[in-house]
Amino acid sequence: MAATDIARQVGEGCRTVPLAGHVGFDSLPDQLVNKSVSQGFCFNILCVGETGLGKSTLMDTLFNTKFEGEPATHTQPGVQLQSNTYDLQESNVRLKLTIVSTVGFGDQINKEDSYKPIVEFIDAQFEAYLQEELKIRRVLHTYHDSRIHVCLYFIAPTGHSLKSLDLVTMKKLDSKVNIIPIIAKADAISKSELTKFKIKITSELVSNGVQIYQFPTDDESVAEINGTMNVSGSNFLTICFL
Repeated sequence: MAATDIARQVGEGCRTVPLAGHVGFDSLPDQLVNKSVSQGFCFNILCVGETGLGKSTLMDTLFNTKFEGEPATHTQPGVQLQSNTYDLQESNVRLKLTIVSTVGFGDQINKEDSYKPIVEFIDAQFEAYLQEELKIRRVLHTYHDSRIHVCLYFIAPTGHSLKSLDLVTMKKLDSKVNIIPIIAKADAISKSELTKFKIKITSELVSNGVQIYQFPTDDESVAEINGTMNVSGSNFLTICFL
């Protein structure tokens, strides 16, 4: 029996379903977007900086949410990392946000080892993800990836230069995480002082070989503007609390 006859016999008793729209591989991007939206997104932020520089306030402002948490004191015996995960939703987009704070950072008299708990925490997240990947039965689609995506490093508005603690800590972290320096409470100094302070910080970072986050230039549509921002130092943030 010919193949056309078999197909005709099979198709006689089948119900024909009309297409709801265009079907083609050009719809793959839309399918990927819909899949990502249905699964939700995960974003992990590490906030590093001395007590009282406005880390919690900035997080509340960025996500337009009042995150619950107790204010830190200056009496911590050492640096402790505090991790909190929140489930946020905006329109139909779900976000699992993890904020890691460095409680007690810079409050000790001896600050020599203040960076070590932060480095150990970041390495522990890499190790946990690696162990999950090495399992015979991996469930990465449901695994909560706790690896840090970005480090917001808060700099005190001294108007002079970076502290030794800041340079050492950023140097230890730049190979492990994307660092975005933030000049906190920038309204405490004048605009001219702020400009000079930013130039001074940039010079110190370059001279000490500290790598901070650079805007991507792979995409031709944004390569020019991102390259300009990388050169002009727009990858610095300044925050004001009036």
